[in-house]
Amino acid sequence: MTRTGSKNMDNPDPADFGILDGISEVIATTRSDSSIPNAAPIGIIRNHDRLCVQLFPGSHTRQNAARTGKIVANIIHDPVMYVECTFGDPSPEAFEYLDGMDYPVLKRASAWILFECSQSNGNLFELTPIRGVIRDKPMLCINRGKNAVIEALVHATRYRLNGDAQYIDLIRHYDRIVQRCGGDREKEAIARLKEIMEIR
Repeated sequence: MTRTGSKNMDNPDPADFGILDGISEVIATTRSDSSIPNAAPIGIIRNHDRLCVQLFPGSHTRQNAARTGKIVANIIHDPVMYVECTFGDPSPEAFEYLDGMDYPVLKRASAWILFECSQSNGNLFELTPIRGVIRDKPMLCINRGKNAVIEALVHATRYRLNGDAQYIDLIRHYDRIVQRCGGDREKEAIARLKEIMEIR
């Protein structure tokens, strides 16, 4: 069930969820053939009224979204969750299925949107919002530490792809920003990332 005070919408406007022009980072949730939930960070690309996402071959997110034609964008502000979802799935207890929905959402998400998705060109999938729930809308100031965690994650995934040592240097650069500007959760997130990447 949705939380008391939640706002439930059909055909939602993504702007109400903070998805504006440019690239908005969210955690996508999908499900497999056997209904096993999957979670991974993605960037939703918005250009005026067009919404799309790049889903790369070999990822569970792409396989599941291509098969079901659905993907959920979870708006969540916990940097530790982004790290955990980049390199694996959270425990099954992190997910829930709401109001008879067949698609998993993250229990800790502040809001989520269920999209229909269809492949349009190469790795690009077009998104159409069909249902959304806003659970809470905390006022958030820009925090350089939280943004630095996301940038470090991007470089970590690139390092995993090609092994270029410059990405390790960039992760260290963003670690310094987190130590200066971040709070406890940002510092925990970057420490977890460094542990996963075996960076000292």
